[in-house]
Amino acid sequence: MDKNTNKKDLRLLPGYFKVIGLVVMILAFVPAAIIILMNIKILQSQKELLKVFTANAFILGLALSKDKVEDEMTIAIRLKAMAFAFISIVIYLIISPFGDFLFKIPIENLTGRHLVTVMLFEYLVMYYYLKRVR
Repeated sequence: MDKNTNKKDLRLLPGYFKVIGLVVMILAFVPAAIIILMNIKILQSQKELLKVFTANAFILGLALSKDKVEDEMTIAIRLKAMAFAFISIVIYLIISPFGDFLFKIPIENLTGRHLVTVMLFEYLVMYYYLKRVR
């Protein structure tokens, strides 16, 4: 291991991946929109496969990328935003069955894909909020 390596250095994607991520997120919904608008009949298994591909592409679009200038403050903001997202998803996992029980809604099975999407979205919202506040 190199002694000159900075331990605070995050291995994030370059800044231009923000644009690529947005394009991937938008393109994730194009096949579903085409199928709906053109009223194309597809099998149930194909619908499930389309949902999985769309969700995976959406998650990929939420990938973490660097800002143009990454310094100690932005790294600290990223850490706070990630901690908030992690803690909020844990609280959501604990409280959601009680809410379902109180409102007599069938308890839903939460998938990893759903949790990762919510966590990444919360992370991005909190990161940009904390960045604007400072």
